[in-house]
Amino acid sequence: MNDDYINELSMLEKTVFLKLFCKMIKADSTVDNDEIDFLKMIAARYGVDNATLVGIIKETDSINVSAEAAQITNRYHSLQLIKELCVLANIDDDLHDNELDIVIDAARAMNVEDDKVVLINRWVLDSLILSKTGKIIMEEENA
Repeated sequence: MNDDYINELSMLEKTVFLKLFCKMIKADSTVDNDEIDFLKMIAARYGVDNATLVGIIKETDSINVSAEAAQITNRYHSLQLIKELCVLANIDDDLHDNELDIVIDAARAMNVEDDKVVLINRWVLDSLILSKTGKIIMEEENA
């Protein structure tokens, strides 16, 4: 999937994305080292320093998904956030109710229609399946 939108995000929007990613990762009540590594990689890609990321991680429990998401007013950026949240929620092949609640709360706060969320999630799932299928076909490790 295309990540060109990242260059269009303001620092506030990048921070909101990271806050919601943290909330999503913690939605299943456990955070492992792989998830921390993922956050560090994403923060670097967004140009957010480690000190800011650590601050966000420490405040994860107090993050209000709806209030944070409401700060994203650009429709395209809202759709990208929903896409990224769907990727994160589905990456482990196990979509928890808490993860789904985060996606729905964020979407509603940004005025993204429920049917659009369903379409985005379907696209994300289809993309993940195609990617796994490609790895199997190409006999890549960890398929």
